[in-house]
Order: sequence, then structure tokens, then C-alpha cells
Amino acid sequence: MHARESRAGLRRPPALSFVAGQVAVQDLRAGSSIVAVEGDLQLDFRDRSLAWLGEAVPLTSITLLEGERFVTPQRGMVSVSAMRAPGASRTDPAAFIVLPPHTATGVRDWLHLAARHLIELVRTRWRRTA
Repeated sequence: MHARESRAGLRRPPALSFVAGQVAVQDLRAGSSIVAVEGDLQLDFRDRSLAWLGEAVPLTSITLLEGERFVTPQRGMVSVSAMRAPGASRTDPAAFIVLPPHTATGVRDWLHLAARHLIELVRTRWRRTA
């Protein structure tokens, strides 16, 4: 079994890791997810429907705490930066993964998918503390 493949056949993308002060820019499709695997993140994006206004459109900023997930409402560029916790070192890493949009056909499929992702997140956290 590949290191990034779960027993359920779910292939997890590699975590993108960086430290406070670094910024990652992602071009995401609507319905894509960003999951904060380690540390807290700040996400910044603009409303794509108002792109014709350019810089006049204010940035939308969202704080994503470790373990939380954000689903992008529309296609566009998302800026991801590491937030520094009070008392934390500037070199404390932050990491996130980007999950593609899923085409779940119903509530049952969605719950099954969410459970698999939660299990993978718990396993990752458990391995890190062991």
C-alpha cells in the first residue's frame, strides 16, 4: 500500500508545509476543501463574481483552526498563510492539504466520505503524538 493511500482506497494529497510569514497561493475549483492539518491558517480571497472591479473588491479573510476544513464556494485564487500563536516560535510549522471537490450523490455518500476523512485526520494526529 502506498504511503498516501488509506485502506479504504482514498488517496490523500501530500500536506503543504510552511512557517509563519510564508504564503501559499492556490487556484481552486468550486467545492474544493482546505484542511488545516497542523497549526492555524488564514485564508484570503476575493469574490470572483466581482472580479471586474479589480482591487476595489475587499478581501475576505477566514481563520482556519487546526483540524478545521473550509470548502471554497467558487473557483478562484486563495492565499493561505500560517498564523502565529501567542508564545509560539516563528519557525513552528503549519501544514494543510487541498482536497478536490467530490461528487457525492446523497447524504449517505457525504457522511461516508466525511467519516473517512475524519479517520485519516485522527490517524495522522495520533501518529504525530506517538
